Amino acid sequence: MRPYSPLLAGAVMLLASTAVAQDNPLSDCRALRMIVPYTAGGGGDVGARLLAPALSAQLNGLPVQVENVPGAGSQIGISQLATARPDGCTVGWTHLPAAITIYLDKKRRAAFNRTSLAPVAMFVVDGGAIAVAGNSPFSDLSSLVAAAKASPGKISISDSGVLSEGHILLRKFGDLSGADFNIVHGTGGAEGVADLLGGHVDAMTINLSGANAEMARSGQIRVLGIFTDAENAKFPGVATAQAQGFDMTSATSRAISAPGKTDPKIIAYLSSAVKAAMADPDFVQKAADIGLALRYMDQDQTAEYWGAMEAEVAPIVASEIAK
Repeated sequence: MRPYSPLLAGAVMLLASTAVAQDNPLSDCRALRMIVPYTAGGGGDVGARLLAPALSAQLNGLPVQVENVPGAGSQIGISQLATARPDGCTVGWTHLPAAITIYLDKKRRAAFNRTSLAPVAMFVVDGGAIAVAGNSPFSDLSSLVAAAKASPGKISISDSGVLSEGHILLRKFGDLSGADFNIVHGTGGAEGVADLLGGHVDAMTINLSGANAEMARSGQIRVLGIFTDAENAKFPGVATAQAQGFDMTSATSRAISAPGKTDPKIIAYLSSAVKAAMADPDFVQKAADIGLALRYMDQDQTAEYWGAMEAEVAPIVASEIAK
């Protein structure tokens, strides 16, 4: 038997630790910083905080620290993400189409563009819809369009702000249907619902997550159509826009991104960890409980989805800027 050699043992330990470091490209990170470019308590923040512990478990216990960096419609937080060190220790949320419209709008002088951000994974694709008050005379999208064509510029529909997902939806829907809607740029959420129920607008754009399904069940609102590829079980009896003869979809999509120059191996490692976290049964149940429309895509699929959405919204952004 060979005598014990401290030098040999040390060399073995060094080789083992080196192998572990090679297997884990985040071994130099003390924590994974996850930037949420919105205030605490919103839908994006809640989803991020739900994902954080599940993702940490997939990253060998590496702490995932959610950091809210709100302002300028997510521009401030995304700017911090884009300019962070590309070492894998920082990721952030890039909601689409919001991030796209920011860097396409030259008036906003964004400190980032498409190449400044490296998609890691898609997390949620939250379909859009058009809703009216429960006592509205409109029963479907066709009746709304007919009224708008009969009285151009008179049928008012609110969205959640200029070049928001709701605004993009209405621009696309108006172009496709030939209807001239009076688009009212609101704030969305609870204030938008109050305006709708108070009769200040005829309709509003909504997303399919959160409390909207319960309001539809209670009869407070009536959803005229959903802009997704398939019907949604939480909105029974509501046909898709496609089924009603309007061939389009629209959604708010929450993607996780890293700084643009991050090593592709790190991106792949993070994407796989997100996929595993999103497949955890406990996480899936908690996400369902709060109405998250989970939809994982890997880094390449997310990049393709992003590119297609940018091509679709670019003409709308250009026309809005020209006004």
